[in-house]
Amino acid sequence: MTGSVSVSDSSGNERFSYECVGEPTCVGSQKDEGTIVSAGCPDFPYSVSDVLTITGLNLAQPGSLQGTITLVSEDLSIDSQGCITAITNTGLVTYPYTGTWDGTKGELGIVFEGSVVLSLPFTATRSSSPPPPPVFPMTVTGGITNGVANVQAQIQFRPEDVGKTGAVYVFALAPSTIVKNAATTKDSRLGWKASGTLQDASVPCVLAQLNLSGQLQAVSASSLQAYVSGVLSSQGQAVTVLDGVPAAPIAGATFYVGYGPNSTEMINSGVNRSAITVPGSITCQPQAPQTGWWWNTTEGGRGYSIEVAGHHVFFASYLYDVSGRATWLVASGNTSLDGSLFTGQLESYAQGQALPAAYKAPNFAGYVGAITLAFSDASHGTLSWPGGTIAIERFNIVPNGLSMAPRANQPESGWWWNPGESGRGFFLEWQGGELFMAGYMYDASGNPIWYLSANSTPSTNLQSYSNNWLQFGNGQTLTGTYRPAVQVNGNVAPVTITFQDAQNAIMTLPGGRTTAITRFRF
Repeated sequence: MTGSVSVSDSSGNERFSYECVGEPTCVGSQKDEGTIVSAGCPDFPYSVSDVLTITGLNLAQPGSLQGTITLVSEDLSIDSQGCITAITNTGLVTYPYTGTWDGTKGELGIVFEGSVVLSLPFTATRSSSPPPPPVFPMTVTGGITNGVANVQAQIQFRPEDVGKTGAVYVFALAPSTIVKNAATTKDSRLGWKASGTLQDASVPCVLAQLNLSGQLQAVSASSLQAYVSGVLSSQGQAVTVLDGVPAAPIAGATFYVGYGPNSTEMINSGVNRSAITVPGSITCQPQAPQTGWWWNTTEGGRGYSIEVAGHHVFFASYLYDVSGRATWLVASGNTSLDGSLFTGQLESYAQGQALPAAYKAPNFAGYVGAITLAFSDASHGTLSWPGGTIAIERFNIVPNGLSMAPRANQPESGWWWNPGESGRGFFLEWQGGELFMAGYMYDASGNPIWYLSANSTPSTNLQSYSNNWLQFGNGQTLTGTYRPAVQVNGNVAPVTITFQDAQNAIMTLPGGRTTAITRFRF
């Protein structure tokens, strides 16, 4: 579960964020950060964090919640002029709470002396799979006191990396407005946008490192300077992330620690973790994307199936070739920067299994070009590929579909397949009882082709689906300018799916042939 509460007024700004994993006891972290503004005193930025434990978080079905939550206790130090000089963590205090849960969103009301004094909204997802372990173990200590940041990290190298030669890197993702040479440094911008006030929403986030004068300097993934290099020891490495750095000039930056044989490999392979985000009015703190359908709002008819699982992503684009025929491309690999970045190669396949045919293994048809996905938050990102750079966002299958709670007995959204029929897959997503899905496969001549199917009338029985496959054509190519697609066949073949549970189903194909499909775990 994740959530946050933000307040901003003339006395400053504060953001209390929290996340945890587990049920009914949820264990994770909490962070209180912001800036206090007081007349006659310098602005005081601060950041206090600690562990979070919530009991009684039973999310199996919508309803009321009740339990306890541990919150960080803070103490203020004030000088003779009445100005705050420090905010320190004095430990944890446990409070009872009452709450509600609707299947997707909830709220916990902290009870103190019989009254609810603080409401904490949250979102959560339940999965039968355990959460992925961190990329590598890391403990972060220190914080921001008196407007000065002192942050340390102790990292432990993965067992498979111990004994290898490599380098440790400390770097940041920061608003371009506070980074020197941000406009001229090649490849420092990969597509992230800062979050903050509406007028600041277009501020890019760029890769940066602190120079000797304590200023953020733009860098590319290949030009990062190593913090230390040598043989990676089983003892790990102590890292000074920020050493007496004034917080104001770096406000809004998120600092990362990573390691690898070189900086490019460290970024591309995802062997890095965030250590601290410095509070600011605009912030670069990107997130992993939501699983589902994505698109560019000005390019209807071309779209993207995206799923992140653990530290990996599987991406497919449905589009058209120069002849107008529907075709598709895929890419997959490790994510980086807390799941917000993927760099890889677009792949093409051919000569595989057609919709009504027996299984036939496809052939790899070659690489089409490089791809970069950079996600500013869970529902907005930037796609860079041979067709250029475009903004993408989550697709509302139905009006306000992204904010709708899952229906009872709703199967999982994401990639489905038959493990014995590798090379053909189906991407399914439900919103408000409506299913929108694509089948990625091959035509009778062996060319890659995709079909769509959707129940335009939301169903109340999500364990059964029956409709037709649709075929589209003559739309936008990979590198061409936009042109709308048209439906070229409204009844390619019937399709029926009977779901046995949230992760397993039987799909009926043309001619009555059936195939067992299951959630694809990668």
